Amino acid sequence: MPEPPIETIATQQIPVTLAQDVGTFRSWLKSDETQALLALYRSAPLACRIELKLRLHICPFEIVADQVPPVGRILDLGCGYGLLSALLALRSPQRQVLGLDISAERVATSQAAGRALPNLAFVQADVTRVEFGWADGIVMNDLLHHIPHTHQIPLLAKCHRALPPGGVLIIKDVDKSVLWKYIWNYAHDFLKNRNLPFYCLDSPILTALLERVGFQVEVCHIDRGYAYPHVLYRCLKA
Repeated sequence: MPEPPIETIATQQIPVTLAQDVGTFRSWLKSDETQALLALYRSAPLACRIELKLRLHICPFEIVADQVPPVGRILDLGCGYGLLSALLALRSPQRQVLGLDISAERVATSQAAGRALPNLAFVQADVTRVEFGWADGIVMNDLLHHIPHTHQIPLLAKCHRALPPGGVLIIKDVDKSVLWKYIWNYAHDFLKNRNLPFYCLDSPILTALLERVGFQVEVCHIDRGYAYPHVLYRCLKA
């Protein structure tokens, strides 16, 4: 049965549907899919495994993954430990998923976890500096607010160039629409990332930037049930 659409805050040119079972303690966390995903990291250090479990609780990975094309070359920019990359590869053997991250330690953990999946690979790279070639779909999950404002438009333009007509860029990020959630997210990032700069944009501003580089954009707030102001951008190259 198709899932009901939720309200969006942008022109509804691209349909986006979200599950009703959402939030920090949603049932997906107990699913076979989630257990298979975490099993890939059984050899990772304990601290890493704990972080990954917490990350699954506080970020709607499955909703982000639902928006990614099921076939073709998929780039996961700023992939971290590769959770979303691995989920995309697990869901569809017809995807060829490449995760890119600037951290050598995270890429090494990702590569070890992804050895069992022939359609999954990881490379260490600064996505603001390298040309990552063509893709049928690109995803950024909590990356953009760590990219300096001066590099955001060049990165978005590079994504636009890499996609064919009809290709999609999926961005899951945060905004300032719910102040207490924004403050909580800022404090989390401040502590976890040792004062890494936080370049969060309001949704209308990011939408305008995406449209400026040529995307048609649909925006969904997907923060219901979470203490974090999650926003999903589905960006179509016409």
